[in-house]
This record gives sequence, C-alpha cells and structure tokens, in this order.
Amino acid sequence: MLEVQQLSIVQDGHRLWDAVSFEVRPGERQGISAPSGYGKTTLGRVLAQWQSATSGSVRVGGKPLSKKGYCPVQLVPQHPEQTFNPYRTTGESLRDAWSPDADWLKRLAVNPGWLARRPDELSGGELARIALLRALDPRTRYLIADEVTAQLDAHIQAQVWQVLLEEAKHRELGLIVFSHNKALLEKVCSNIWYPGRTVSS
Repeated sequence: MLEVQQLSIVQDGHRLWDAVSFEVRPGERQGISAPSGYGKTTLGRVLAQWQSATSGSVRVGGKPLSKKGYCPVQLVPQHPEQTFNPYRTTGESLRDAWSPDADWLKRLAVNPGWLARRPDELSGGELARIALLRALDPRTRYLIADEVTAQLDAHIQAQVWQVLLEEAKHRELGLIVFSHNKALLEKVCSNIWYPGRTVSS
C-alpha cells in the first residue's frame, strides 16, 4: 500500500499542501482533480521522490521511500520532455530503466525508430508514450500519470488507457491520475479526489 501521512509541501513561500493524508492500495485507480497551479505536479514529484516534502511521510509496504535505488513510485509528468537527457537518444534513456520487448512497444504504440532519436526530434505525444513505457518498469508498483494522454489523439488515448488498466488489474499496479478531464477520471478511476471531498465513480 502507498501511504501518504500528514504531508505538507511549502514551495517558494507558498503552502501548496497542508497535512495531506491518503492511501492507494495495490491495483487501485485514484484520480486527483484540482485547478491549474494547485500543486498536483509538485505532489507527484514528492511522491516519486524527485523532491522532498516540507513534512510528513510517504511509505510503500509500510517502509519509507528512499532516494537510493529504483523508486517503486514513478511519475510521468505533463511535460515528459523535461525528463529526458537532450544529448542522448530516447532509447538510451529508456534502457537506463529497463529493456521492454517489441510487444511492449506495440502495446503503447511506440515506433521502434523513435528510440534512435533525441528528444527534440520527437513530438510531445511520442515522448509521452516513451516516458510511460519507461515508467512501466516491472519494478514499478505505483504510477502517477499527470495528464499523460492529453497530447494524444482519441484512438491512441484509448489504447494507452487500456494498457494501464490491464496493468492495474494483472500486476496490481496502483494508478494515481492527475487530470482536468472529469469524463476521463470517471471512466478510468475507482475513486476521484477533489480538494475537500472524495467521489466514487
């Protein structure tokens, strides 16, 4: 279980989150919807250990997350180009995590030729799919998807979400979905958290 306990985040003098507590069980699909600028991406960065919280704790399986080694909580941010080394090919960055086979590339509609290119040679939608593929490393237990399909056309969006839902079911991958798209959240999430209330879908 992913446990967030009394988590507070202060950034640039602004308190973005104050004593937030919630849990995400293995295989659960938790949606989080809040206005732009509310701090969703920053929350995702803290959960994935990209930055530290001001106070509180994040635990997986009862153990605090460590900044050393592979983090079982992976974030795919809204702007995935920021997570790739601009001087390396996307394939090199992908293989730093794991080496998915051709079937995995097909499932996420990733053209193998993209992996020989640098990030600036690909579109945002293409990079988003490679970033998702990288985050779906078999060691990942919880995936934070921050508007990850917003740049994709409807057909590819449906294909990507089918894969994520299959992974949630078959390997009990916990999903935390940040989105402004209420219809999407209601379709893919078992619970939706708006600031101050929880709605079951």
